[in-house]
Amino acid sequence: MQVRVFLLLTALVCSMMLSSCSTDPSVSPAGDTPASGQGSVSSSASVSASEESDASGTSPAAPKNNSAEALTADSIRKEAERISDTYHVQILYGDLVPLSYKDYTVSTLSDPEKILDALGVLDRTLSIYPPGFFSSVKEGYCDSINICLAQNLRVISMRPNLETAGAFTTVQDDAVWLVLNADEALQPGSLIHELTHVTDYRLLGMHQLEESEWNRLNPSGFSYFNAYLDEDGNDLRLTGSREYTALFEELPDRIWFWDPYGKTFAMEDRARLMEILLENAVPGSAENVSHDSTAFDSRSRNSAAGISTSATPAVKDARNRFLSSPHVRTKYRFYFYTLRQAFERAGWPQETVWESELKSAVNAEKNTP
Repeated sequence: MQVRVFLLLTALVCSMMLSSCSTDPSVSPAGDTPASGQGSVSSSASVSASEESDASGTSPAAPKNNSAEALTADSIRKEAERISDTYHVQILYGDLVPLSYKDYTVSTLSDPEKILDALGVLDRTLSIYPPGFFSSVKEGYCDSINICLAQNLRVISMRPNLETAGAFTTVQDDAVWLVLNADEALQPGSLIHELTHVTDYRLLGMHQLEESEWNRLNPSGFSYFNAYLDEDGNDLRLTGSREYTALFEELPDRIWFWDPYGKTFAMEDRARLMEILLENAVPGSAENVSHDSTAFDSRSRNSAAGISTSATPAVKDARNRFLSSPHVRTKYRFYFYTLRQAFERAGWPQETVWESELKSAVNAEKNTP
């Protein structure tokens, strides 16, 4: 008899427990979380939110929708892969970016909107280079060209580098690394500047460009500063000699360089040349961006190539003088010839974008009354 009573009581308890359990298949078991990108929320969480609303009289924040985040992450991944495949470079972002390099440290950039914006600028800028250009740059020289989207670029040692940078290019581990501060809006001119460094590393490393030949294109007796800082640690972009620069010389015949930054190193001279010529050739680029060494503020400290400000009439005039200089044009033609000799492959246009831009500048001068 006692056994029968015990069994009846046990059955009654089990029946009560089963009636209190939900049979809704959408409810996640306790402790489980929805798979990333599924956008599902457990019923227990919804119940808790409802109870909190009743208690406080206010509605709690809506549960986070992971599907939107997953969609953005997928879009970024696909766009980065497309750009990498199209231009034969490797685009790295987020946790894929190394945080330490020979001369700099960086921080991870996780903002999806900033990453997408940077990818757009990258795509438009890389599009002006001939087909297969960066594949040719890598050939026989390095395994990959890695373009990294990061933030908080900081120099490890002040000498010989600048304290902060909007970008830097270095060679290590059988790769060329171009690291960009994508926390701020990328400027096509700054990217062109760094891509010219990428190109120069190959040209110099494979002895396809000799600095002694380049130096013969400069004024008699001229030597580059071969430093970014003077003996007192001051920025040579501000304290360096202004002689022979477009920003401070009035006559084209007196111009060989854009500004003092172009006189720091031969590589910076060539990077400035390409930057000034091509920054407005990038599809969708703003024509009011240029480089003015008379201005130096917290925003311009992060310019990859030096100092960027809105182009004033004086800066536009300086650009016209720069592109009108016979000495500058000689440098361009020498460099363009070097690029064709080193990298031209089947599929290159008869006239590259840089050759077309210089031709347009020459024709514009001829047509000026």
